[in-house]
Amino acid sequence: MIRLLALLLLLMGPALAQDVPAARRAAEAERAAAAQAAERAREAATQAQQLAAERIAGAARVQAAERAALAAGGRAEAARRAEAEARAEQERIAAELAPLMPLLMRLAAQPAPILLAAPLPPAEVAMGLAALRAMLREAQSMAEALRTAEARAGAEAQRFAEERRQRSLAEAEARQASIQLDRQLEAARQQLAERSAAERAAAARAEEAVARAQSLEEALARLEREQARRAEAERRAEAERRREAERRVVAQRPPLPEPAPAPALAPSAGPSLPVAGRLVRGFNSPGEGGPAKGMTFAASPGARVTAPCGGSVAFAAPFRSYGRMVILDCGQGQHLVLAGMERLDVSAGQRVQAGEPVGVLPGAGTPTLYVELRRRGEAVDPRPLVRAGA
Repeated sequence: MIRLLALLLLLMGPALAQDVPAARRAAEAERAAAAQAAERAREAATQAQQLAAERIAGAARVQAAERAALAAGGRAEAARRAEAEARAEQERIAAELAPLMPLLMRLAAQPAPILLAAPLPPAEVAMGLAALRAMLREAQSMAEALRTAEARAGAEAQRFAEERRQRSLAEAEARQASIQLDRQLEAARQQLAERSAAERAAAARAEEAVARAQSLEEALARLEREQARRAEAERRAEAERRREAERRVVAQRPPLPEPAPAPALAPSAGPSLPVAGRLVRGFNSPGEGGPAKGMTFAASPGARVTAPCGGSVAFAAPFRSYGRMVILDCGQGQHLVLAGMERLDVSAGQRVQAGEPVGVLPGAGTPTLYVELRRRGEAVDPRPLVRAGA
């Protein structure tokens, strides 16, 4: 038996010697492929961060131009009101002067002969002359006020025209910046289309769970349950990945490459408004349905909406009477609701940084954006996250 085994080893020796270098080359090739895959993943993550920074800068330019247009519009409206007041004052003074003008002009030319021709005592004539002088001084004062009102009306008209011009320039700048931002968003949408099937399926499940809800409170509760289920699935997948890596180490095979880390979310430089507008209803303010659970901002038609916090998009779709709505998972058990948009620029499962564009308000009327912050299911004041400008 021993002789037979020795004979077999002797015959198989050359073949085994040839298999060892081949196995070593295969292992090295597999390790090189894994390293290349990891490098590509790191490059993709870096590129994603750069593109996100470009979108943030683009959205900031759009909102800055929108705020400039709003400010110029406010100044133009103030100038228009001031001009209207000056014109009204001018018309009032002119109306008061109109009946007196013929007499005043005659008296101004020859006041004495008119009074001397009247059959009056000298004392009354003197008093009449004094009254005429006072009347003339009053008329002169009114005429001066009329000239001042005319000058002020003209100046306000010029200011109104200039502010309208500034508003037109700001609106044109906002449109141009918006076009550039739309191009960046289109590139981002193409990248999102390449997401893995698992990511798309998880995002679809979360979106479906929210869409079935009958209220915003129920939607957020469903979302939290779905996220807990997803976190458990991810934990199990990670445990399986580690077990597979350990098995590979035992088998002296190269381990699977570490998954590419998600792009780091740039922290916000400080709380910022999600839209260029003004606060019309604050958190906890009274109303017909009770205290407000969020904040409402009025903005210009077509205004851009940006993310006040970094995180992942948990929901992005129409919802009940809220219009198109985005729910951001800001981490630490916080969910931020942005509702009232006409167009969405993000999709469920996408990760965004603070300041990235998420949607556009309706392009007509006076649109409003509703903002609500939930912490572990409870509505809380969004002002620490969103600067209310007050």
